[in-house]
Amino acid sequence: MNVVIRDIRKEDIEPIRAIIADTWNAKDFIEDDGIINAAVTMMFISPILNKSTFGRVATFEGEVIGVIFGSRDGEKPSYRLLQEDYTSELLRLLTLNDIERKVFVELTSMTNEAYSKLIRGKENDFQGCLEFFAVSEEARGKKVGKKLFNELMSYFRDTKVNKIYVYTDTMSNYGFYEHNGFVRLDQEVTVFTLPNGKLENNNFIYEYKL
Repeated sequence: MNVVIRDIRKEDIEPIRAIIADTWNAKDFIEDDGIINAAVTMMFISPILNKSTFGRVATFEGEVIGVIFGSRDGEKPSYRLLQEDYTSELLRLLTLNDIERKVFVELTSMTNEAYSKLIRGKENDFQGCLEFFAVSEEARGKKVGKKLFNELMSYFRDTKVNKIYVYTDTMSNYGFYEHNGFVRLDQEVTVFTLPNGKLENNNFIYEYKL
């Protein structure tokens, strides 16, 4: 599989958004594509681009099949200029009905609260963070993720990072981290109330020493 690893471009944002929606399993709890697009943009795309100092995509025959972002303390974020006008996404979220709004608020607020608890007291232990990492379903098991991961680790080594962290959860492929030398530091359980029942999610924080 002739995979090309390269820097993030503006035209990559849309396929990255699709990969995020797929790996997030958004269709399991949000049916409307417009809401999914708005939620992914505001929960993932905007904060990732605003914070990350390193980013790479993996492409195969010109198609984006994987993405990784990381941040290094003390370095200027590199991808803020790739952000667009998100007014339409914000307006779409403002038009949610009561049930949709409750789901969105629970997902964002409870997840953010869990992450805040997981990092509390550890903020100064790390020089970097793996901000986001995903591979499309058809590319999994073909070492695409490992290639992206190695690119980020090379960046961290070049910038003298000793230890990084990553947030992940049971809705993600957290097993990748356990198989690649990450150590789980803590976990926090969140329970979301969805229209079709409750969803329990375990949120984790892992560390990796370089």
